[in-house]
Amino acid sequence: MNAISERKKLRPKTVWQAPPSAKQDWEAGHRVGYAKGWSYGYHMGRCQRIVRDIPQETGILWDLKVMYVRAVGAPYVSIDEGIEDSLRKLVREVIVVNQEDDFVSISRETRPDIALMLFTLAPSFPIDKVQALRSLGIRTAIWLSDDPYHTDQTIKIVPYYDFIFTLEISCIDLYKSIGCNHVYYLPFGINPGSLLFEHVPTSYRKDICFIGTAFWNRVHLIDEIADYLKDKDIMINGFWWERLRSYDKLASKIQGYWLDPKETAKHYHASKIVINLHRSIDDETHNSNSRRIPAYSPNPRVIDIAACGTLQLTDVRQELSNFYTPGEELDTFSSSQELVSKIEYYLNHEEERQRIALQGLSRTLREHTYRSRLHQMLTIMNGV
Repeated sequence: MNAISERKKLRPKTVWQAPPSAKQDWEAGHRVGYAKGWSYGYHMGRCQRIVRDIPQETGILWDLKVMYVRAVGAPYVSIDEGIEDSLRKLVREVIVVNQEDDFVSISRETRPDIALMLFTLAPSFPIDKVQALRSLGIRTAIWLSDDPYHTDQTIKIVPYYDFIFTLEISCIDLYKSIGCNHVYYLPFGINPGSLLFEHVPTSYRKDICFIGTAFWNRVHLIDEIADYLKDKDIMINGFWWERLRSYDKLASKIQGYWLDPKETAKHYHASKIVINLHRSIDDETHNSNSRRIPAYSPNPRVIDIAACGTLQLTDVRQELSNFYTPGEELDTFSSSQELVSKIEYYLNHEEERQRIALQGLSRTLREHTYRSRLHQMLTIMNGV
């Protein structure tokens, strides 16, 4: 054996070890990641248990044949599905059609007792078909989805229906003032069968989430707190967010495209805090509300967010406390400063955050389902 080989044989083997600082960083990261994963999984399990333990009413309650006319547009798909599924479990028979279908001919053949239509800002709303249904002796109802923001359009349509149901309580007097006798306040709800509390990838998990179109009042709020949000784990989604003066600060956190309801629900469920900010009634750029009809009722997102078992921070509407108790089932803010303060508070009080989120989910399942809303609608229409 030569001298070189002998030296190699005698040289001790070395095992690479991470520098102490790198090892400490890994261990710290592991602890943080484990804690986040455990907290998310534990909360998801509690959500699943609430859904399991709050029984939903089942069975046919009405010996009726109902025709449901679907809305037009992707944003209404989940509403259509919720109404259709709940009707099928509530009445004897359901006939589902689209607005462009010849549902007058279908009605002549099938003779439904009631025809229910969900209003959307369709280019040509089928008023002539509604008149034809009434001439056949079929009771007609419309459920208005965008009050009071497009009352300049809806006020032209509602007189052609027997029953008008609106999401905005302030619109009742407006429609009655033009001769509509049967006008009722009826919010949307949720379909418990669509709630899936399942694991979602970590890419969905954020501390803060805001999903919605960048109406001007929302733009102003986000601009006011942009310096705070730029350092936060936040996702903002929706159209027109390039309007922000602070867009460059937040660009990496903005998704400028539309999310379907199922994807939206995943983001809500995976986020610690979801912000809800109602649109303004006097935004002339996007509204057709020349009478300035006020908005007192909470938007459907209030219920959608609560149904995802997450903490909701929302601005205040007059009717909000009839849906949820602030501080117990969601929380509210009245200024950008208060919003920042409450975000900080709940990010540092995890158990309280989860407790409020779970109580919001519980109340949603007990009181705010499509089945209960439609039962109320049918009770009104049948004079019970």
